[in-house]
This record gives sequence, C-alpha cells and structure tokens, in this order.
Amino acid sequence: MSGNSTEHDLQENPPNPTGGAEDAKASMVAEQQYDESAITVMEGLQAVRHRPAMYIGGTGASGLHHLIYEVVDNAVDEALAGYCSSILVKLNADGSCTVVDDGRGIPVGAMSDDNPKLDGKPALEIVMTVLHAGGKFDRTSYQLSAGLHGVGVSVVNALSEWLEVEVYRDGSIYSMRFERGETARQLETIGQSKKRGTRVEFKPDPDIFPDCEFKFDTVAARLRELAYLNNDLKIRLVDERQGKELNFHFTDGLGEYVKYLSGGAEWLHRDVIRLRGQDDELHMVCDVAMLYTDSYNETLVGFANNIHNIDGGTHLSGFRSALTRVANVYGRKTNLIKGDLTPTGDDWREGLTAVVSVKLPEPQFEGQTKVRLNNPEIESFVQRTINEQFANFLEEKPADAKRIIQKGVQAAQARMAARKARDLARKSAMSGGGLPGKLADCRSKKMEDTELYLVEGDSAGGSAKQGRDSMTQAILALKGKILNVEKARVDKMLSHEEIKNIITAVGCGIGREEFNLEKLRYGKVIIMTDADVDGSHIRTLLLTFLFRHMRPLIEAGRIYIAQPPLFLVARGRSKEYVLNEPALNAILIVKGLDGASLEVREADGSKRTVTGSALKKLVQTLNDVAAQIQVLRRRGVEFVDLIEQGDRDARGLPTILAQVFRPDQPSPERLFFFDEAGLLEYCATERQAHGEVEVFESEHVRLGQVNGNGREDGEDSLPEHRIVRHELTECRLLSGLIADIDSMGLSIQDYFTRRVEDVAGELPPAKFVLHYADREPKDLDNLAQIPGAVREFGSSGLHIKRYKGLGEMNPDELWDTTMDPENRTLLRVTLAEDMSDPEQLDLGLREADRMFSILMGENIEARRRFIEENAINVRNLDV
Repeated sequence: MSGNSTEHDLQENPPNPTGGAEDAKASMVAEQQYDESAITVMEGLQAVRHRPAMYIGGTGASGLHHLIYEVVDNAVDEALAGYCSSILVKLNADGSCTVVDDGRGIPVGAMSDDNPKLDGKPALEIVMTVLHAGGKFDRTSYQLSAGLHGVGVSVVNALSEWLEVEVYRDGSIYSMRFERGETARQLETIGQSKKRGTRVEFKPDPDIFPDCEFKFDTVAARLRELAYLNNDLKIRLVDERQGKELNFHFTDGLGEYVKYLSGGAEWLHRDVIRLRGQDDELHMVCDVAMLYTDSYNETLVGFANNIHNIDGGTHLSGFRSALTRVANVYGRKTNLIKGDLTPTGDDWREGLTAVVSVKLPEPQFEGQTKVRLNNPEIESFVQRTINEQFANFLEEKPADAKRIIQKGVQAAQARMAARKARDLARKSAMSGGGLPGKLADCRSKKMEDTELYLVEGDSAGGSAKQGRDSMTQAILALKGKILNVEKARVDKMLSHEEIKNIITAVGCGIGREEFNLEKLRYGKVIIMTDADVDGSHIRTLLLTFLFRHMRPLIEAGRIYIAQPPLFLVARGRSKEYVLNEPALNAILIVKGLDGASLEVREADGSKRTVTGSALKKLVQTLNDVAAQIQVLRRRGVEFVDLIEQGDRDARGLPTILAQVFRPDQPSPERLFFFDEAGLLEYCATERQAHGEVEVFESEHVRLGQVNGNGREDGEDSLPEHRIVRHELTECRLLSGLIADIDSMGLSIQDYFTRRVEDVAGELPPAKFVLHYADREPKDLDNLAQIPGAVREFGSSGLHIKRYKGLGEMNPDELWDTTMDPENRTLLRVTLAEDMSDPEQLDLGLREADRMFSILMGENIEARRRFIEENAINVRNLDV
C-alpha cells in the first residue's frame, strides 16, 4: 500500500466557454477539409510513439516498467528454450536500464525478404525497428514463449530516448545504437568474445513518459515472479541509484513462491502441496503449488507461459471448480462434513495460498497485456489434474486432509455465524438510533463535502472536536488500540466496540456480500494518529481492518492519512509548520539565499560576485553533485579519482571501470575507460601480454566485493584471468553537472581544494566568501562547502521545534496544521501508484496482503525477520 499527496483535483479538457456555435463551425470547417491530404501513413515505429497505450497499456508507471518486462521476457523465452541460465537487470544512475542475458544472442545476419525495404538488412536492426518481427511465430525456435506478437523490443526501442544493443555470438561482439526508434549507428563488429548473449541498454523517452523513474520494488516483484516460475534461472537486480541488490534463484520455484505469498501465517500441513500434469501430445503443462494456513484470507495467482493473468481465466476457473468438488467429496466420504452444511468454494479457499502455472503452445489472451487466459482446452486439463492428484493427496495424507477439511468446515460455520452477527448488529443499530454515541457528527448531509476523522485517543479527539469545522468534519475518537482483525474471525470482530462504531459511522457495511459503497456517509475517511510508535501501530491496525473488510473504500480512493507537521519553524512572531526533514532543508536553503552573495576570488587577484538566480542554480547543482558522489561512494569509487581521469577534450568523465584479475596478482588492477571501444582495445593488449582473457559484466553494486579467497562473491567458478566490467552511469549525470559548473565560470577542481596553513601558521585567503548584509562573512575552502554554509545562514535566528504527538497541539494548532483543507497535507492510501492500471493494482494488492500477514499475523519469527531486514530503512522514529 502506498500514500499519495492529494488535496486538489485538476480538471482535464475543460469545457469550451464560448458554447456550441463555434464547435459546430469548427466541425464544418474540418469536414470541408477532409480529403486525401488528411490521410497520414505512419511507417516504422511512428505509430507506437503516436499511440503508446495500444502497445504498453499507458504511459504511467505500469507502461514505463513494461519496457523492462518486454526486454526481460525475451531473455526468459531463451531460458524456456533451454539456452539462457542467468539474467542481469540494472537500474542505472542516469535513469537508464540495462538487461544482460547469456542466451543465444539476437541474430545479426542479413535478412532475405521479398520486401525491398527489409531485404539485406541485419536481422538485429529489423527486430529492433519493425513491428511483428520476431522468432516466435513458427514455433520452431521457441516451443513456448510469452512474446506472441513480435512487438516487444521494437516498442521499447520506439519509446526510448536512446537504446544500445550488444550481441555476443559466433565469437564476435556486435553493436547498434538507436534514438527514438531510428537507427543512429549501423551494425558494427566492435570486438571478439567467447561469450554469448544479448545486452540491451535503454533510457525511456521523457517526451512519452511524464515520470521516467523506475521503481526498484516494482521491478523486483516482477523479476521475483519470473525466478519463481522458472526453476534454476538466476536473475539479479541491481539498483545503482540506491546501492540495492537482489538475487533470485530457486530450485522449486512454485513451492518457494507460495511460501513467500503466505507471509507469516502458520501452515496446516508440513510440506507444500505440489500437483503437476503434462500432456505431451498437446504440449500442455499444469503446475500447481498449494499451501493451507491458519489465516482467513485467500491468495490465488495464475500464470500462462510466465505471464501473470491479472483477471484469471480458464486455468483458474478449472482449479477452483475441481478444488471445491474434490474437498466436498472427501469431506462427505470421511464424515467430516455433517448434516446439511455445504461449504462453498470460498470456504474451501479460506487460508489457501495457491499458484497455478500453465504452459501451452498457443495461448489466447485478452489484449497485448495478457490479463486473462481464454483457452477452453486448458480448463478441462487443469480440472483433470486437480481432480486426480488432489484427491490422491487427501487419501495419502489423512492427517493433513483432516486439518484442511476442518478448516473449510469451520469457515462455513463462521460464515453463517457472521451473517447472524451482522443481522443482530444491524437490528441493534436501527433500534438504538443508528450512530455511535462517541461520534461527533458533522452538520452537512452532502457526502462528497464531508470527512470522518478516526482519531487516536480521547485527548486528541477532544482537541479535534474543538478545532474542526463542524459543518463538514466529523470526529470519531478511538479508545486504545482496536482489535487486530488479522487474528480474528468476523463474528469475533463484530463484537468489538470500537470496530462496531467505525462500521456504523462509515455506513457501508463489510465483506463481499454486504458492502455497498453507495451507502458511504463521508467523502473522506481520514486516519489521524501520533507520529510515534504507538500511533504507527494504531494506524496499521486500522489499515488492516479497512484492507481486510472494507477494501473497496481503498480502491475508490476514500481512505486518507493525516500528516501532522514534524517541525515548527519560528522567527519572532512568524511561524511556519514544516512536514518533514527534506522540506525543512529546502526552507533553510531558501532563507539562506535571501540576501546572500558569493564572492569568488580568482588567482590573478580579480573578484566577482554571484547572486540571485545564479547563486540559487549553483547551490542546486552542487546539491545534485553531492547526491551522485554519495552513489559513487556506496559503490567504492571516489569522485576525485574520476576527476583525475577526466578528459580535457570534452569527453567528460570515464563511464566504465574495469577490474583486471590476474593469477599472479593478489588484488585486481583498476582502470577507467571512456567507452566500450577503449575497453575492448585494452582487452586486445591484455591478451597479447598475459594470454586469453574474458570480460564479465559485474553483478555487484559495490566495486570489489571479494570474499576470503580474493574472488568476487558468487564468482568462484570464473577464470582467474578475467576483466570485470563496471558501468559508471552516474558519470553521465556528473558530466552534465560539471558542464553546468563550467558554464558559470567555475571549475570542478575547486570542489576539492583545501587551504593549508603556511609556515607562519596562517591560512591563505579563501577563494569563496559567503556575504550577508548584517552578518560576518564566511570563508569557504571549496565549492562543496557552499550548500552547507547557505543552510547554516538560513537557520540563524530560527527556533525549530519538533513535534512528537497530536496531544502537543492545542485545537487552533491542530486545525491550522492538520485539519484545515487550505493548509493541510493528506496522504491518500492506495494499493498502487496508478490505481487505474490493473497490473499495478494486482501487484500492490498481493504485496499488501503479504505485508499484513507478516506484520499482523501469528508468526512471530517471520515478523522478527522482516524487522531485522528493514530496520535500516526507518526514518524519523519516535519512541
């Protein structure tokens, strides 16, 4: 689940204020001009750039990440064909992405085709620039594949600012470059290599995508899925921006997948249930992993040829029907189901985590994004597999079978008890006047204008009631911590007073059968808790309840989290509330720049002054440089070393660092190169001097991660004489920032200078001096010290107070900072960054389901592991 700041909605395509007359006139003109000149033929990849949503589903977060998936899917298809064993995906510091595989390599030979525009062109160029060109149509090169339409990598090329591809095959290295889908550098042989595979590097086009930043967690979720679905395939994800790495490799992928999805729930049986069927004649495979737990939630995921089918399809419908039939038959036969009780499919799937993966030669999907599988023959095939093998499992494991059947029977009994409890709660609410006594309701009856605040504690609730706008804002104060619904069935939950108050106040009911969004009484439901640990726990309990029992409220964007400010910045009588630490630093920079001037003293004795917008640009540029230096340091590279290697002939900074491992040297030699050609030229020299050497792509964010034997971790099987190539994509950004500094008449060399005392113990004059009208000037040694000095001046005379809880604010402060629609900040609770995208929504839903199970479930060990792994990411912790 995620939060998005929101307060104002922007209206797209506003109505024409001039009325319909002009519209009609424009329409007539357009009709008169409609002739052969109005017909446009878009060749090549122009159509993709004109209508990207037709090919990748949209230009939001999902469409952006779909570019990576298209390239990775090609590598996975090589793995399905038996030719690829490892895939590396890198999110580079300059916003680009690199995908490397060890498959056969895209063919590069000249094509023979009846179309003269294609005849004689390299196959690689056609694959990259022509839609519906690929090796998956005749089923000779690929018996099974996820790519069916031949539009994948060519669409990535079309929607990228630039794309470079290297192919390793037949002992050579081939290279091409494209810019916005057009060939920018023809196919050329750039070196020799015994490796095989393909390396694709691309940068999304900002003209197409409003936000070009790849999300690490989003990419990780998809790559994790692919590793689970393809046994023994090694997939490594590296984020050079944040210094993160993940390695995925599973021998029983589906079995490990259901364990992962089940989160922290306790198992009802010892081993994962594995069911598998294969039809060699029809080339169909059904692979199922099942895990029953003590939770009350169902997780069922379906895949066809490694593609996640968000809306399910015939394979999942076949699984559901067969599971229900087999469980009911066994339960009746063993007398575990008694009387007229008949568990439904939902009852049998309570607490079930299952993954159904099918492979078939001609899958029929809905649309290019393949959200639903429609093949009818796979439904009967899955049914036969489950009918036979699940029935066998129940017969062979009677103890496990008894626990599974009892779980379904208890679910059916709880379903009927919950229905009675809801009926009773509804009747008591109607007889008691309806709304809870602790609710301070608002006066307005217009749902869209009103808000319900769920407030932690009576004290904060009292301040909120006094400070609110009683016309539109209702307050429900909650006493203590509500019931953890992750550990309780519905009938027990409905007996909890605070939860009953929330259900009654919101007005929609709960559960799939009764929930009705049209009965919502408030336009916004806002959770307002302290910023300490207890407040976070209460917020999590509330979100658990809303996610499990009122999820449509989240999907409709009705749930918000209030954001009380962390800081009060005061100077004299003026006060300013600040949300978080980055916002505070931004304010200090603004205040520090007010009235500031930077004196620059040149070596010849001349002086000049930088002020206003020029000084602001310099500070921002230096902040950006510092951020990239931190990225380099995390990787074990010092910025000063790069500057010393810099090219005076405008080539900028080196973009490749090579570690040369030789058998007779205890540690590798580190060398910098400006481009691939320089590295390959060095490789030729290395071969002549020291014998055969192979170049390997680094799989580590940090350079020189070596184990006790002096070998890189995970590379013990590599030859002793080798070159490990590290791409320094940060340097592309830094080169641009250095050029900006040069344009201001400054030198990046001044970033490192330090004044040294002379023999008399005195410091020479500073090159940079920060001046303010009413303060002492501050001498600065170098450019790096300028942003910090500006922030220091900005904080002068300020009183900064840090809030810890709502109780520290009086009603007026609570209104001004947290409840006033004109000033407040709310986080909208969402399941995905783009809630309109089904793929993003499904991914977010499954991850939220797993997180609630881990954090709020019974498994203490799973929760402890999660805390240990993620404690390093905590910010602003108040205890």
